Amino acid sequence: MIKFFRTIRQSLIMENKKVKYLKYAIGEIVLVVIGILIALQINNWNDQRKLSIAEKELYQRILTDLQLDEIKIKDHILQYKNDQEMYHQIYLETKGISKQDSIIDFSTIRAAIPFILIIESNYSNLSKDILNSDINESIKNYFRLENFVHDAFESIQSFKEDRLRPYLSKYGMNDTKVLFDNYQLDYYDLRGKQIFSYPKLKEQYGTVELDQTLFDLGIKTAWALTALHNILEANKELQLELKNELNN
Repeated sequence: MIKFFRTIRQSLIMENKKVKYLKYAIGEIVLVVIGILIALQINNWNDQRKLSIAEKELYQRILTDLQLDEIKIKDHILQYKNDQEMYHQIYLETKGISKQDSIIDFSTIRAAIPFILIIESNYSNLSKDILNSDINESIKNYFRLENFVHDAFESIQSFKEDRLRPYLSKYGMNDTKVLFDNYQLDYYDLRGKQIFSYPKLKEQYGTVELDQTLFDLGIKTAWALTALHNILEANKELQLELKNELNN
């Protein structure tokens, strides 16, 4: 092609047709510019296509991790509802409204459940790679709700470490004999041995100290459950957004 244009150019020059040569030269420049523009457009299209593929792959990874987070959130909700029922049962017993429920494992009153989700830890630095502004904002909102849950969980953990566990120890509710009679068992098997002393708990029924402890546990558990329900709803909505985008 270049050889073809060169031949035409030389022919025009030799015939001394300056006007025709000038028109030809301009035409050649225009063709070169058009070629460059087409090449740039193709290159930009390829780049956009690569970005689109990469973004959808990112959406798929986020969607998979959201589904794992959904399972964890539901597990946390179940555990905290069980705790809520336990505190309510103890309260009813202190008021003489109900008797001991043998199904409830009172030893879990000591436990502080960790809250670790995948999304923020894996994707908090990838907002620049998400071109869809709506999805970007939804993910940022999910991060905010996740932090809200962390705050609720840390509040419960601090309360149990700083106040509840010392309180249980103060009144002998940790059954040391049962613990060391079964010290060779692992943690979950130990819990099955009732290392929590229910009779010692009953001795505190009617005291202001136990009543206020139940109050704090009830408030903090309600806070955690509210935060968990909020992030569960956001999780489902974000999953739906990503699925719709992947199907487009």
